Amino acid sequence: MNIEDDELLGEFFDTPEKKAKWLRRITLLYIIWIIFVILGVAAALLYWLI
Repeated sequence: MNIEDDELLGEFFDTPEKKAKWLRRITLLYIIWIIFVILGVAAALLYWLI
């Protein structure tokens, strides 16, 4: 089943332009999430060392 055929998500991914826009947003959010995880681990490690 393609994501374009889905009832709920199909309207967001029905054209290639919309699909590219959403994939760019998801990629950006994933990178921001990774940065926050790294900062959180670094803060916990710093707190533990002090």
